[in-house]
Amino acid sequence: MRLLLVMILLLGATPAFGHALGVSRATLTETGAGAYVIDIGRPLEQARRMGVLDPLLPDRCRLDAPAAGTRYRIACDPALTTDDVIVLPWVSQQGVMLTARWRDGAEARDLFVAENGAIAVDLARLRRGGGSWTAAAGRYLALGVEHILTGVDHLLFVLGLLLLVRGVRRLVATITAFTIAHSITLSFATLGWGPVAARPVEAAIALSIVYLALEILREDRGETALAKRWPWSVAFVFGLLHGFGFAGALSELGLPPGDIPLALLFFNVGVEVGQLVFVAVVLAALWSLHRLPLAAQAWPRTAVAYAIGGVATYWVFSRAVPILEGAVL
Repeated sequence: MRLLLVMILLLGATPAFGHALGVSRATLTETGAGAYVIDIGRPLEQARRMGVLDPLLPDRCRLDAPAAGTRYRIACDPALTTDDVIVLPWVSQQGVMLTARWRDGAEARDLFVAENGAIAVDLARLRRGGGSWTAAAGRYLALGVEHILTGVDHLLFVLGLLLLVRGVRRLVATITAFTIAHSITLSFATLGWGPVAARPVEAAIALSIVYLALEILREDRGETALAKRWPWSVAFVFGLLHGFGFAGALSELGLPPGDIPLALLFFNVGVEVGQLVFVAVVLAALWSLHRLPLAAQAWPRTAVAYAIGGVATYWVFSRAVPILEGAVL
């Protein structure tokens, strides 16, 4: 149980908004023969705080550093080709959705995922037909796995379900209901058929975690807990809410219309893979702890419930304050 407490404290130290993908948008525009502009679309100060550093170019290219903003002018002799790679050493970003606009009128957009603290932009993928669908599927799947494993509020909700539900069949039914629910709203919202993540959705997600924590404490006191009696129903209802949170993150990418079905499918598969990994780790930890004398006492589970509820309560207030401020203004 100490392992779970440490995990929660570490999770609680992360930012209050848990569904940002950490994927930036940028454009590469060919403005003339061998002349290009990379536009990050953010003020220089903000970009630096995000860990955005100057791009690394092929040896034959020259970079003019930005003056007031992150607009890089590049000159190459000879011009860039599909064999070239531009490296973006953005240490705090999970990736970039880069749009390329070429002089011949062609335009392409693709997701480049960070590896080893840098994002390698292969220009071959920014020409029509330059990238394979299998490679794109792998990128969206990896993004989904990474997003769920860093999606603190979602993981705390799943942890609450694992602490509340006993029995393999009930647990499988509960996790399945949660998965189906957030898959539905993720799909609907990403396709533009419903709302995407906003501050009210994020605040409501935090409230769902507070509710689960209260249900755990209610059961510890011997009271009847709704989530204990019908855990799959509660998981399904709140799963719909969490799906809108995932959709908000995915919509931030600015997906090309043709990529939406592929991105939606494999991002969701990645989310489920990451969720199963988390469930397996927690169940293994709980099984190990049940073999210790400490497991016979009730206070460790109660302490975890208070920790989950405390972190989520902080999120509720931190997410609700901007909403109230906006309403007043």
